[in-house]
Amino acid sequence: MKPIIATLGIILCCGFLNAESVLHKFELWEPGIEFKKDTRAIWKMGLYWGWTNGFLQKRGPKGGPLVDCLETMSTDQAIAMVDKYYKDHPEKWSGVFSEQILAALTVAGSPCEGKTPLR
Repeated sequence: MKPIIATLGIILCCGFLNAESVLHKFELWEPGIEFKKDTRAIWKMGLYWGWTNGFLQKRGPKGGPLVDCLETMSTDQAIAMVDKYYKDHPEKWSGVFSEQILAALTVAGSPCEGKTPLR
């Protein structure tokens, strides 16, 4: 892995530790065509881990049910759920990143349906 990719991943993860104060758009999920397939996977994994650490930590005990649910699935499964939501909802690409990731992981019919800590 190139040092720049590792550095970018670390910066993104740290940036998402306070996920609510930084309002990135959901379109951030799909990097541009200049990213190779393996680099996309690293990018998405970094975004997902940063989101889970920042968003859920800020929720405290209210995030418990979602944390428990996410711990039952692999990172690959969670990323696949976000990928599907992203592809199925292009109208949401300009939405707030953290809100759209939450929506993707708690969508009706998913293992984490109804476990949003915002209600």
